[in-house]
Amino acid sequence: MFQRIFLAFCLAVGLSACASNPTKFKIHSVDSLVSSEIGKPDFRGLEFLADPIPGKLKNRINIFYLHGIGWTEDPEADPLGNNFLTGIAKAYGISVEGQIVASPCGDTIHEGDDHNSNHIYVTPGPTPTVFETAIPGAQLVLDRLVCMDKQTLEVDQALEFVVYRIFWDDIFWNRLQFPHVGQDDSRGSSMAFAELRRKYNRRLKDDLVNYGFSDAVMYLGPAGREIRNAIRGAMCSAQLDAAGYLFEKQGEDTSYITACQTATNTTVQANQFAFVTESLGSKIAYDVMRESITDGRDTILDDMISGSEIYMLANQLALLSLSDLTRSPKPKALPDPTKRRPKIVAMSEINDFLTYEINPFFKQLWELQHQADTSERAVYDQAAREQIAKNLGFDFVDLRLEFADPIIPFVKEFVDPLQAHLEHAGEPELMMFMLCGVKNGELNDEGCLAEDLNPS
Repeated sequence: MFQRIFLAFCLAVGLSACASNPTKFKIHSVDSLVSSEIGKPDFRGLEFLADPIPGKLKNRINIFYLHGIGWTEDPEADPLGNNFLTGIAKAYGISVEGQIVASPCGDTIHEGDDHNSNHIYVTPGPTPTVFETAIPGAQLVLDRLVCMDKQTLEVDQALEFVVYRIFWDDIFWNRLQFPHVGQDDSRGSSMAFAELRRKYNRRLKDDLVNYGFSDAVMYLGPAGREIRNAIRGAMCSAQLDAAGYLFEKQGEDTSYITACQTATNTTVQANQFAFVTESLGSKIAYDVMRESITDGRDTILDDMISGSEIYMLANQLALLSLSDLTRSPKPKALPDPTKRRPKIVAMSEINDFLTYEINPFFKQLWELQHQADTSERAVYDQAAREQIAKNLGFDFVDLRLEFADPIIPFVKEFVDPLQAHLEHAGEPELMMFMLCGVKNGELNDEGCLAEDLNPS
């Protein structure tokens, strides 16, 4: 079986250019964890999350965008979040040309450009983080954690989207992963060795392992703590920027501790935040949020999460939760009557090898839990579903999707698994659901500007 999966990825990588008979976008089901009426869940959508604040003329939604596995700074690939930003723009019939600004966070910066106002680096603190390695006494050091930039997309006189993109892969690749597996990838001095492989085996190892699984392996170890600290700091820094304490005022570098202390101890008012995550980014964001809503402290992170929607593209919660098995009790969310429970909207392509829908995962886990003095399964009823949501601190909605195209002409039974995992934001219909939301299990077309401009 494992060999067949590898073969499938090989075919996907090698033959993706041969796609034929495109698959028509399809939503097989929309399922809510807590909805008492099965099949009729709802979520608001980015456009309806946008809100006004005093002194601002436009409705605005701040979007925290977190990528997943893979080296997103590959100069041969599209810039991070390009599909997402252009997908929003296309939904409103506008061009992004001239609106997306290059930043030092990516490889698209042009010499002589001044982008100091739209980026910031988050650091571990006054002293770098030091890791011991497989060789006793040989250490690796992290002096920066993430780079974050800001992209503003003007829709019209009354609506704008502000996207905070989080670049964590390049820093962690250079500091931690490259010393471990960089001697093997198809770039620089290691190319001579990598070229000994067959073309598609070489490409597969880079895409799947060197730039892929190594991210998850690293995150599930001690370095994961630093990644979570980085995301906390980036969230606090983004909240400050959105409230008017701009990146320039915060400095080119800010520690995650300083950013969060400043944001928590300062009266800030910003438009609603929403979160868009991909792949491994879904697990990272979930872990950060779960820690925040179970730690017993009321911080700026709790304010950002409250009432928000978290759109997870190709989530890996079920798969990576295997690493969360513990002998100690798990903390339960602490209900706060002043805050609205956030909602996770998981968009999962059924042909993605790495994604598992969330609500079926909860059902399976609940029914197979150990119950003393009985061999009967736990009953997964409405009360159980509500209890799960209460204990975890989130509502959950699953969208079961299909859009990946066949990669071998005339072979409809095998579609591109990489497209299924990576290209959600390139699907116009999916973007419409993300923008307009769902009401009673159907696309909400009432009062949604994106739907008005694209009635098809």
